[in-house]
Formats: sequence, C-alpha cells, structure tokens
Amino acid sequence: MRTLTRLILVPALAAAAAASVVAAGLLDFSASNPPTWIEEKAARFALDRSIERHAPRRSNPLAGSPADAATGLALFRAHCVGCHGGPGVDPTEEGASLNPPSPGLALPRVQARSDGQLFWIVSRGIRMTGMPSFAPQRSEREIWQLVAALRRLPHLSDDERRAIGARR
Repeated sequence: MRTLTRLILVPALAAAAAASVVAAGLLDFSASNPPTWIEEKAARFALDRSIERHAPRRSNPLAGSPADAATGLALFRAHCVGCHGGPGVDPTEEGASLNPPSPGLALPRVQARSDGQLFWIVSRGIRMTGMPSFAPQRSEREIWQLVAALRRLPHLSDDERRAIGARR
C-alpha cells in the first residue's frame, strides 16, 4: 500500500508543482531568453513523437534527379537560408534571432530524419518555432525538391555552395 501511495502521490505532487509554476507566470516565454534544458527536452520529445506518428513513410521519389536537387537548392536559397543558413552562408539577422534557433539543416540530427519526416516538416511546419507550413504555397513536387536539396547540403559542390549564396 505504501508503494502504491508513492506511485500516485509523487507524480501528482510533481504535476501540481509544475502547474503552480506555470499558473504563477514564473516561466519566462520571451524570445530574448533561451529555453531551459527541461523545456527543450520536453519540446523535442513531443516534436519527435509527433513527427514519427504523422510523417509519411515514403522515400523521396525525386532523390536520383540532379535537376530536381538543383531546383530544390534554388527554393532553399529563396525560402530557407534566411532562417537556417547553409554551408558557407549565415542566416539573416532576423533568422539568427529566432528562439528557439532554427537548426542547421546539414546537422547529423536533421540528416538522420527520414525523407518522409523532412517532407512532413517542410510541408506542415512546426508550431511556435517560426517554421512555416509550405504546403499552401508549394506543390508536392517542390517540397520533394526541397527534401532532395536538404539531402545535398552536407555534400555541396563549390558551384552548389555559390548557388545558395556562399561567398567562397
């Protein structure tokens, strides 16, 4: 009985304490302060579970097309570099000021996502991060072209780097 009480009471007290902190307005949600480690862990956990559940389990149908990857890099320069930057390109001042910051899309944790997950993120966006939904403005083909471009980022040639705005 004592163990059962602990199993129920401890989580209930923790939830009540967390609710009290939130209700009292003690958390600072301003964009000028980075999220705490627990906020970041909780948000990343929830985001990863959501993406895993909702993203299509598909490979990019345009993955083998250099022309589609080139078109995707042009779309990337127009719509993504400002916030995410890219190899040899810094994000704009506005993009660099996002909180949480936009991840570099050549990072291993981004590249580890499946094609379907990247497609879902680009097409649906991510709430409360500054990442917009591109599905209303872009065709499914264009979104797959962007996914092809994202896959190229860690391996860009010098010409491709210049195509996204790199200076050298």
